[in-house]
Amino acid sequence: MDDKLKRAIDRRMAGAALSEASKARILQAAAQRKGRRTMKAKRTAIIAATAAVLLITGCVGVALYRDSIRQTVGDWEEEHTGTPLSLSQSDAGYTITLDEIFGSSRTVYIKGTVSRDDGKPLRAKQDTGPYAEPARTVLDLRRNTLAELKANGDNDRGGSEGPFVLPDTDLNDNKAEFIISQYYEKWPEEYTFIFDMIFYKDTDADKYTMVEGNWTFTVPAKWEPVDEILPLDREVTLADGTMLRLDTLYFDPLDVSLEGAVVQESPESSSDRYARLQLKNGEILMEHIRGGSENFHIQFESFNRGMGHIGIDDVQALVIGETTVPLSE
Repeated sequence: MDDKLKRAIDRRMAGAALSEASKARILQAAAQRKGRRTMKAKRTAIIAATAAVLLITGCVGVALYRDSIRQTVGDWEEEHTGTPLSLSQSDAGYTITLDEIFGSSRTVYIKGTVSRDDGKPLRAKQDTGPYAEPARTVLDLRRNTLAELKANGDNDRGGSEGPFVLPDTDLNDNKAEFIISQYYEKWPEEYTFIFDMIFYKDTDADKYTMVEGNWTFTVPAKWEPVDEILPLDREVTLADGTMLRLDTLYFDPLDVSLEGAVVQESPESSSDRYARLQLKNGEILMEHIRGGSENFHIQFESFNRGMGHIGIDDVQALVIGETTVPLSE
């Protein structure tokens, strides 16, 4: 087994209560599944290993999907590199840096860091609650959404998530990492991000720190898009009589999304309007389809719930209510 595949699978097993013999069996099975050195085979091996850990440990997310963002980003970076940005702004003793950008034609991800200018360790509180394994770094970066709206204009076919601050892997350095997910049906030539507050509990000083400032970035919309698109082009009628048009599934680097429309709403519309993306390994990603006649764009569980990049070859079916749409032969 090559080192990249082994490291990717080791991340899936980290934190799970597995014996050395169980870990060895999972690695052996993944190597057998991988076979040829192809991207498809590698993804299949990784997802198979994820399913094996679930089967052996019986855990449902805390140990297996810990640090789901870093898990999925790490899997993508095994085969891809982003476009460097290297944009930095400093104010009030802190520097925010946007390091790189990558994504598909419509959904992009921006990785960055926030750091102390005095070089002292940025030790934010680490939440070690029952659903935080590894510890969650309690640090918030606030974006000024009204100022961004004014700078970029109104676009109802877009949306943003984050910044998400990643668990801090080195409490002795002066920085923390974050990632932003930004979607636009049609991207402008550039986009402005405006941060106006950094808030965290400084564990060295044992007090909360709130820093207000202005960290404004104009990011050129230039990256090498990686697109994986599955046209559906079909209408389905649900058990309650609601008619949906399913247009397209988009397999972005770190997420999967569905586009379509509610063509006809039933007077007896059911609340079970969940789209379930069924994977070949038995896992399911879910999201609710809201009512109304307008087109919808829904993103399934953020960052693929830590399972790495999910592509067309990884999915089995799309299930909405009691209706199943096969996606593979």
